[in-house]
Amino acid sequence: MIAENEIVLTYLLQLLAERGILDKLAFKGGTCLRKMFIGSGGRFSTDLDFTRVEEHDHEDVILAMMEAFEQPFHGLRFGVPDDSYYETQDGLSWGVNPVYAHEWNRDGQSLIRLQVSRREVPTLPASRNAQRLQSYFRHLPFDPVDISCLALPEIIAEKIRACYQRSKARDIYDLSVFATRPLDQPLIRRLVVLKLWQAGDGFDPEALMAKFDDGTAFDWDDLRQLVRRTQAIDPVEIAAACLKGLAFLTELDPAEAELAADPHQRDHALWKILRDGLPVARS
Repeated sequence: MIAENEIVLTYLLQLLAERGILDKLAFKGGTCLRKMFIGSGGRFSTDLDFTRVEEHDHEDVILAMMEAFEQPFHGLRFGVPDDSYYETQDGLSWGVNPVYAHEWNRDGQSLIRLQVSRREVPTLPASRNAQRLQSYFRHLPFDPVDISCLALPEIIAEKIRACYQRSKARDIYDLSVFATRPLDQPLIRRLVVLKLWQAGDGFDPEALMAKFDDGTAFDWDDLRQLVRRTQAIDPVEIAAACLKGLAFLTELDPAEAELAADPHQRDHALWKILRDGLPVARS
């Protein structure tokens, strides 16, 4: 079912892009990493996560989706059940859980979740990227569209923020893929501090390193259903890769350390100085 959803997500992204619904959004999260940066080597994901790039009324976007779903799209019929709309209590995100049906699956069951964050606009300029080639692309009735995404350093920083604030194994797994690759370390470290401050949280990098070192806080069973059956999951290896490859997060400069110790968002001026002085992305 998850493998089927992987292909259906490609159809859904195509439809939303062709109808202009993605114009005000930037793609991010685990599905974005797989589809836009890693390809078939990445884990499966059934979530479509976006950040707003400009203000919008989510009800208008949902109505546009419903209009787009009125007709079948290359043999798939999408829908948005009435009870699938939601807005978080703090109003910082909204989402829907689309369903789909086709001639091989007429029940309309779906694991797809679409969520849009309104907490913040992208810190770095979004970029329009081509989707990474997948073996099934040659069978599609369309050429997969380019999609506007958060810059990769910003996606990684958001994954680090997620790993710091929650214990989903999918987050540490995603980070382990990039922890062994060259990274723009000063930029990602600065982004992590800024994003946790924006979320009303401090940042203790030593606590994150201890979380990596221990590894038991993560729900590894959650991850096993999202990778190929032939793909081994070694929690010790994954955690060790993050512990080593992300050790640069402990090297906060004095200004970053000061903001990291301000979870109540009192020093907005310092946040602005650090944000305006961001290093230029190199990846």
